[in-house]
Amino acid sequence: MIAEQKDLVDQLEKVNERLLESEKVQSLFLSNIRNEINNPLTSIMGLAAEFRSHFESDPKFLKKAELIFNEAFSLEFQLTNIFVAAELEAGQTNPHVVLVDLDDHVKSILRSYDHLIRKKNMNTVFNNHMADEGRFKTDAEKLKSIITNLLMNAIEFSPPESTITIDMSISEERVLELKITDEGDGIPEESLEVIFDRFVQLDTGSTKMHLGHGVGLAVVKSLLEFMEGGIELSSKLKQGSTFTVHLPEGHTEDELDEFAGSGNEFMFFDDDVEEL
Repeated sequence: MIAEQKDLVDQLEKVNERLLESEKVQSLFLSNIRNEINNPLTSIMGLAAEFRSHFESDPKFLKKAELIFNEAFSLEFQLTNIFVAAELEAGQTNPHVVLVDLDDHVKSILRSYDHLIRKKNMNTVFNNHMADEGRFKTDAEKLKSIITNLLMNAIEFSPPESTITIDMSISEERVLELKITDEGDGIPEESLEVIFDRFVQLDTGSTKMHLGHGVGLAVVKSLLEFMEGGIELSSKLKQGSTFTVHLPEGHTEDELDEFAGSGNEFMFFDDDVEEL
C-alpha cells in the first residue's frame, strides 16, 4: 500500500514538472514571437513616417508612404490584441504598477492615432476633470491597451466629421473613471451584453463595412477584470455610444520609484539625482 502511494506521488510530481515546463515554454514562445514581429513592424512604421515627412512635395510617393505606414500600423494594432488575448488565456499576464501621468498618457495616445482621426476629418475633445496633477498608480501598458481599443472602436464606428469625447476623472476613493463617447450609429439594446464577447461582431457578412475581428472589446473587458476594474456601455441607435471604464488604483508593497510619462517611456528617479 505504501509503495503504491509512493509511486502515485512520484507520478504526480513528474506530471507537475511537465506542466511547469510546458508553461515556461509557452511563455517564452509568446515573448519571442511578439518581439520578432513587433520589432520589424516598428522599423517599417518608422521608415514610412520618415519618408512621409521628407517627400511631402511628391504626392505619388507620399501616398505610397502613407499606405505603408497605415497598413503596418493596423497590423501592429491587431497583432498586439492577439498577443494580449493569448497571454491572458495562457495565464501569462502579470501586473506592472507604475506611477502614470494620465493627462500625458491620453494625449500621447491621441497623437499616435491622429492620422486616423484626420483621415475621417474627425474631432477629439479631451476633458480632464482631475482635481490634482493626475498621477495614478496603475499598469501603464494595460491602461494604454484599454484606451487604444476603445478609441479605435470609436474611430472605426463614427461617421466622418463627427466628434469623439474623452472625459477623465479620479474619485476620492482613487478610482479612475474614463468615458469615451462617439457619435456613431449606436448599438441595439439586445446586443449590449454580447458586444464584449470574443469574436463577436455586429457588422458581419459580405456587406461588412468595418475592420476588426471582434477581439478588441473582449481584450478591454478581460484586462479590466484582471485589474479589478469594470466597464459599462450605454448606447442608443443613431445617437452614439459611451463606454465608461472604472479602474481602482493599483497596489504595490514597495514605494514606487518608476514613473510613466507619455507612451512607453519610463523615467527612473534616484534620491541622489535632482528630478527634472
